[in-house]
Amino acid sequence: MITARIEDYLEEIFLLESTGRDVTVTDLADRLGITKGTVTVTVQKMVDAGMLNHERYGTLHLTPEGRRKGLLVYRRHEGLRAFFHELLGVDRDRSSEMACSMEHYMDTVTDGRLYSMLEFFRRARADKEPWVDELFNAMETQVLLPNPLSVVENGQRGIVIRLSADEKLRKRLQEAGFVTGASITCLDASGDSLRISLEGKELPLPRNEAAAIWLRMV
Repeated sequence: MITARIEDYLEEIFLLESTGRDVTVTDLADRLGITKGTVTVTVQKMVDAGMLNHERYGTLHLTPEGRRKGLLVYRRHEGLRAFFHELLGVDRDRSSEMACSMEHYMDTVTDGRLYSMLEFFRRARADKEPWVDELFNAMETQVLLPNPLSVVENGQRGIVIRLSADEKLRKRLQEAGFVTGASITCLDASGDSLRISLEGKELPLPRNEAAAIWLRMV
């Protein structure tokens, strides 16, 4: 099994090889910020898995399979980094950090769709398509995310958008008036039971039931 750590090693060795230089355990330890002893242990696992060739105290060389996998991880990293940086406007360093965390969980279908989306976006930006500016403007507009009623504070108001309760509780809540589009104001959130106004009608509501009522805050 290729772990996330081994994928990190494959990517780093691939990047070092792409500079045209010989790769050593010391190089890898410096790039990853860990001890040479730790690197040596993982390197041996990679050799056993057929991903790497390593002569004792010599240089590291990816096998064809290791190089293929290293290229795949690198491409996923670059695709995710570009998505965060170019499309979402996240700074380059932070984009790379997030890419490192996510690159191990992508499959080949998602990988291909990500690059297709990036290519579509880059062409549109090069052609100065108006929707590109509209997209960036929209991302600068703050959006209030839905909240369960159980975390709403005194005086806050929202509109019911969905119920996440099981069928029995959902039916009871709907019969009580907690339906899509209903307006709710939190009057008192200090206890285990909330005091709310539902379409102008005051009533108590257990906090565990309030957790199943999702609101668009207004």
